[in-house]
Amino acid sequence: MDVWQLIERDHENIAQLIHDVPNALGGRSVVRNRERLLDDLIDQLETHAVAVRASLYEPLSRTSETRRLVEDLQGEQEAFMRPLAGLARSRRKDADGWLDAFADAAFLVDQHLHRHTHELVPAARKLLSREEVEHATRLFIRGKVNALKSRQQSRVSGMGLSDLIVIGAVGAVVSGLALLAWRSGLFGSRDLPYRRSNLAAETD
Repeated sequence: MDVWQLIERDHENIAQLIHDVPNALGGRSVVRNRERLLDDLIDQLETHAVAVRASLYEPLSRTSETRRLVEDLQGEQEAFMRPLAGLARSRRKDADGWLDAFADAAFLVDQHLHRHTHELVPAARKLLSREEVEHATRLFIRGKVNALKSRQQSRVSGMGLSDLIVIGAVGAVVSGLALLAWRSGLFGSRDLPYRRSNLAAETD
């Protein structure tokens, strides 16, 4: 998998969560389901942003043709993360007003990812050499692993059973990303002793 495929996979996961949040079912547990799904969506968006920033924003910021695009995308990220964070704190996730506000934020997310697909990725494909794409792929995976492990560590204290399940899921994703990088040959032989546990700690 290269950085383009990883970005596309993230987009698919985010789109699925956007679809699932307003359609959460479960009777009296609908609010809890929405809380969990919205938390997952925010986590996915934050992790994706870290990975894209680490892999593509830096090289695209070097040229005047794409610097403005990067600045616009960073501003868009802030524009939808603020309302999503407010919705996550709301106690009225079963109210029509909450759903309307979520739809507005989801529209901004969709527009942002559309620009990733139709502006950011084409510009990066044009700018980066094959070696630079491989390097961007490594940075994307490392950025995502670091973000996931940081979130995992921040949730260690005060966990209930449901939190332990989430931590286990995050750990599985981290291991999967590390294994993907290793099998794809994205990290050389000097990285083999690190494999899953220490991959995120390695720097270029």
